[in-house]
Amino acid sequence: MASRGSSPKRRGPIAITILAILTSVVMSGGFCPPQCRCDDETLKASCAYADLEFVPIQLNPEIRHLDLSNNRLANLHLTFCFYGNLESLDLSSNLIRTLGTDNFALQTSLLTLNVSFNSIRTIAKNALNGLKSLRELNLADNNITEMDEQAFKYTSELEVLDLSGNSITSLPKDLMKNLHKIRTLILKRNSLLEVPDDNLALAPSLENVDLSENLIQELTRDSLPSLPSLVSLNLADNVIRSIADDVFDRLPGLLRLDLSGNNLTSVPTAALARLNVLSSLILNRNPLVTLHPVAFRNLFELRSLELDDCTLENIDARAFADNVNLERISMDGNRELKELPGRVLYSARYLKWVSLRHCSLATLQPTQFPVDDLALLRVGGNPLVCNCSVHWLWNVIRAEEQRNETRLELDTNDIVCTDEESAGKPLITLPEGSLRCRLSLLYLILSAAGCLAATASILALIAHLTRAKRKKRLAYAAPNRPEFLVYVGRSNEDITKNAESCNRRLLARHEDTSYDTPRAKTVVRVPRSSNDRNIYETPRYSRPERRLEVMEPSNSIPGVHGRQQQLQQQQQQPIPLPHQQQHQQQPPLDEGVYAVADVTGLREEPPEMLSLYRMQNTRMNVQHADYGYDYDYDYDYEPPLPDKPHVVFV
Repeated sequence: MASRGSSPKRRGPIAITILAILTSVVMSGGFCPPQCRCDDETLKASCAYADLEFVPIQLNPEIRHLDLSNNRLANLHLTFCFYGNLESLDLSSNLIRTLGTDNFALQTSLLTLNVSFNSIRTIAKNALNGLKSLRELNLADNNITEMDEQAFKYTSELEVLDLSGNSITSLPKDLMKNLHKIRTLILKRNSLLEVPDDNLALAPSLENVDLSENLIQELTRDSLPSLPSLVSLNLADNVIRSIADDVFDRLPGLLRLDLSGNNLTSVPTAALARLNVLSSLILNRNPLVTLHPVAFRNLFELRSLELDDCTLENIDARAFADNVNLERISMDGNRELKELPGRVLYSARYLKWVSLRHCSLATLQPTQFPVDDLALLRVGGNPLVCNCSVHWLWNVIRAEEQRNETRLELDTNDIVCTDEESAGKPLITLPEGSLRCRLSLLYLILSAAGCLAATASILALIAHLTRAKRKKRLAYAAPNRPEFLVYVGRSNEDITKNAESCNRRLLARHEDTSYDTPRAKTVVRVPRSSNDRNIYETPRYSRPERRLEVMEPSNSIPGVHGRQQQLQQQQQQPIPLPHQQQHQQQPPLDEGVYAVADVTGLREEPPEMLSLYRMQNTRMNVQHADYGYDYDYDYDYEPPLPDKPHVVFV
């Protein structure tokens, strides 16, 4: 008991001694422990990696920046009451399990507090009491599972809050209620099952939100509230499978979006199209497989696009059609990508940076991207076939090696050939003469066969079209008004009588009209051949060399009579017969005169006679006659011309 009773007596002098020491330290301006580095001019002290178990109390009380990281501090109880002017305090990588309560009550000037990489599990209501000027709080990589909803009640000036690397599954409902000036919220590497939209809605001042490496499965319409100031959103390395088309509607100022490391099987084109000012898009490590036409629709302001390790196999030639301001694109690690379509990146007029490393491209074409304007081109790790198809790349590499200042950055040493002749050799080490293409015999044979087949097809098509055109050609052009061919008579008297009975009004003409084209103005006179046996033949069955002689109409019937006399005089002359029959006597002729009559207004007035035609017919022995018809059959008897008028339809 005596020994126990002496303890308080001993403690009294010790306490007095400590108090005296502290008073002397304060009066003397403090001194720097041997494990620390102190600068009284800048009021900075660093005791990092000093193996400290307690916070030193002998430092300059006016100190403003204190680094106690990487020690073995476990307790913060009443340890900073001597340093009321601190502006930054680093307690990272210690053994702190709790922040306690009111331990920072006197740190009203503190701006930055880093308590990352400790073992803190909970944040009590008054744990941050007194930090009314705090701008940045780092609580990353602890074991925080619970936080009081009023934990940030006293930190209304907070701008950056880092809660990454904890075990948070959800945030308390009103946790961010008093964070009116917060700009950056980092919640990566937690166990969030959904976007904490309720708390985000309480902080419209947010500019950067990092929700990467969580367990978010989908983005619905209500996942993201109205955040008019948000410029960066990181949703990488979640398990997102679907994105609603209108999920980004309330993010009008978003510039950077990271969706890498999710389970998207196609580009969320409809959702991305709402982000009119987006300049950076990261889709690495998604199983996209195919880039469809205009996959990044309406992203006219896109500057940077990353598509690394997306298992891409097919890229449409118009996949980047809307991305006219694209400056940088990366598609590294797409092992199934064997070719790029021509001019696939030519719409990007400001393209400067292209990376296609470690794909399966056997060849590259300068027409796939604007090589002349690039500042960086990386194509190493592809199984290139070093022939004429990569000769342009050989020239580019050689030209860059000869420049005094590099204009185009190339991964020259990684551009290696894989074909049989040059396997394992860097492209630049090959002589220019080896970069040639060899055409196989089979290829030449197939090419020649293809050319012949194409030529034969063209000739056959031309022949078919010509044949069809001939079939469609009409031998006879039908008149454009109804007409009759009317028999007038044999003699002049018959002509006069019948013509007058038809009330002919327009026999007198100054121009002849042919039978084929009753309204034509051209006079057609074709002398009849001596070989003709039937002068009156319709055009449909007439031979090509035959033409119907047009009788010239006159002002009176005697004119017609005169023409008939002229014909009779011609008939009196000997007519030579074809072939061996020329010496035989010409048989008598049967003559008749026909008139073409216009019957358009037949019911209202007598028909109008347009032209007169004379026909002749010879009667010969069938055995010696050459009719000259185009028919497939011949008549061995022709009836005489009728004695009275009759009508023939035309």
